[in-house]
Amino acid sequence: MDDLKTAFVTGATNGIGKAIASGLAKQGLRVIVGARDADKGKAVRDELAAATGNANITVAKVDVASRASIAALDLGVPRLDILVNNAGVWYTDRTLSPDGIELVFATNVLGPHRVTKRVMPLLEAAPAARVVNVVSAFSKHLDLTDLEFARRKYDGFKCYSQSKQALRMLTWGLASRFAGTKLTANAVSPGFVKTGFNTNTHGFLSVVLGLSSKLFAVSPENGAATPIWVATSRELDGVSGKYFDAMKEKDGKFREPEAIAELERLCDAYDAKPAAVRAV
Repeated sequence: MDDLKTAFVTGATNGIGKAIASGLAKQGLRVIVGARDADKGKAVRDELAAATGNANITVAKVDVASRASIAALDLGVPRLDILVNNAGVWYTDRTLSPDGIELVFATNVLGPHRVTKRVMPLLEAAPAARVVNVVSAFSKHLDLTDLEFARRKYDGFKCYSQSKQALRMLTWGLASRFAGTKLTANAVSPGFVKTGFNTNTHGFLSVVLGLSSKLFAVSPENGAATPIWVATSRELDGVSGKYFDAMKEKDGKFREPEAIAELERLCDAYDAKPAAVRAV
């Protein structure tokens, strides 16, 4: 294995994730496309290789909502320089993961938490590694006593917003533990991007978002610009625990140490004894 920098992007077969993978490939990095569907991942790999001229693109099959899938994840590399936790979902109706966990929480929160832990030895093997968590400007509604919206009336938008607040908080927890090391962790918003993200929603809000997307949303390539910058810019060497939006540092909020520690404890409990923390 040579010294070529390696990046792994989850949810990289469409939308922002695919655009991020493409942008990193254009910079000459070895890129690993994270895909739930191996055949789709291979098709995207071939497409990106042809478009970028970069032959160092591979596929890692992983469903970030599945504990077993993440446990079996094998990137096939001795080190990882960049991890972009991008995979995310939004559902109008309450849906369950393969493990019986509310799917938005399983994908948007437990997924990046577990993936980061799974590849940590590879990140630690790199000269300097970055974890980039893709969040959202829509971030609030977190209830640490009801992470799966089992007690509250299910609201897809609030559930999504809660998950993105939680992911910011997990990012701050990582950055705190990374302090004094060669690893960094930052959160980044891609902005309002025109993708197929809204396909699992319905009702009035879905119509409004669909129309707004057509009128105001930016392309996936524009949305990928800030995540790519945070993942690769020399200007951000050693920078950690920050939130970036539109190529600028913004207030990331949600930095209460006790709440972050409790969220991390709850996420870890799903692996230690999953049924004990679910109120479904």
